[in-house]
Amino acid sequence: MVASPRTFRCLNCNEMIDDSMTQCRYCNVTVDPVVAQLVAERQEKAIKSYREVAYLRWVVVAMYVFMVLSYIPTVPMFGLGIIITFFLAFGLLMRWQRKFGRLVTNDAAYLKARRSFRLSFVLWLFGLPLGAFGYLLLSIATR
Repeated sequence: MVASPRTFRCLNCNEMIDDSMTQCRYCNVTVDPVVAQLVAERQEKAIKSYREVAYLRWVVVAMYVFMVLSYIPTVPMFGLGIIITFFLAFGLLMRWQRKFGRLVTNDAAYLKARRSFRLSFVLWLFGLPLGAFGYLLLSIATR
């Protein structure tokens, strides 16, 4: 089984090349294979970080959807959905931080993923007090 070449940005001209090249086809600078592999691994990890933070975003959004739907008094299961998505988001936050939090790269996908991670963290952090406050208001209103 032959591994397909991984792509990365040339350190000289910033164009996308693959790690099997010995010379950049755009600027003709010599590409060190060891450095190429390391940079390609970082590029691949940056792309994975963006994909994984997308799951986190969806879980945090689902948590807020459950919060809004929990105001429907006839369906009590939405409260359980808030709790499940809250803890699921916590696990995804910890996992993303452990896998990608210390990645050193200036890749645009990673920088976007990092911003998305921070936003998801802030929304998650405010999720529990908002959900608890809303539940408290709803229980007072239905007395």
